[in-house]
Amino acid sequence: MHPAHGGGHFPVAAAWGPASPLGPALLLAIWAVAVHAQDQQQQQSAPQGLTCRPQEGLPLTQPYPPAYFQPTPLPVCSQYTCSCCNRTHALGIYRSLRPAMEDAGFGRACLAWQTRMACRVCDPEVGVGLKPTVCRDTCDAWLSACREEFYTFEPSTPSAFVGRMLPCANPAALGAGSAGASDAAAAASPLLCSRLGDVAQTGEELCREAGFDVAAPGDGAPCFDGGLASAGAAVYSTDMCVAQPARRRAQQQAGAARGGSRPEDKLSPAVYLVIASVLGALAWLTFTTRQSFKAQEDERLRQLHWRQLQGRTD
Repeated sequence: MHPAHGGGHFPVAAAWGPASPLGPALLLAIWAVAVHAQDQQQQQSAPQGLTCRPQEGLPLTQPYPPAYFQPTPLPVCSQYTCSCCNRTHALGIYRSLRPAMEDAGFGRACLAWQTRMACRVCDPEVGVGLKPTVCRDTCDAWLSACREEFYTFEPSTPSAFVGRMLPCANPAALGAGSAGASDAAAAASPLLCSRLGDVAQTGEELCREAGFDVAAPGDGAPCFDGGLASAGAAVYSTDMCVAQPARRRAQQQAGAARGGSRPEDKLSPAVYLVIASVLGALAWLTFTTRQSFKAQEDERLRQLHWRQLQGRTD
């Protein structure tokens, strides 16, 4: 009589059988990959394949998203209900405008134009590259409104979210009201501030100092006009805009509840689920492999013991 021989082969079928967690883990991983692919397709399948482009004032990380409809208004630049900007971009713009907003001596007409130009990157057509230049008349109107205001071209705290020039607190508001006091206040300022009209003689010079490309004379291509032709109202197309995925909306709402924003996760929950499933499957495969080797060794020892007993009997 000999012992049964059933443990001499690695039980691959058993490892992936219905009783094993490897089968469900594989199905779970396939489902997670499908969900992640669908999420990526929803984020990147904007009409015409248009996605946002990183530019000065609009830092982005790959994969570049499409322009999203905003479920809640942005803190500033709220005229854009669809935008490549998120709350982080908008808060950066707000910080760049804050000195002028809080200075009663800063011209309100200039502040309005400065806000329009700072919000330029939040125009969805600018964000996706359909309006890469600023209209020449817009540059002229900006200079006309801000010629007497003071700006710095050397920000004390450079940021990827603001442009090359920032409004300063008006030296006249800092001083005692006289010209001498104003000049002394400007000289004592931690920022080097200059009257805008002394820096830029034309609107084109101003826009180029700000880092903007200016439309060529007679160029019929679309350009950013800052609402010049619509009494200050933002006019833009939303044909390239898509609804935000639910995960992105939840992150934005959580950021709004905290009064700020955080960078989005680069990996979706589906990817983490895939990783966990694969690691679990590998752990189970390692365990079953060790158990199989142990069973084979036990079977070999039983057979050796049986042969020894048979030899004694003979």
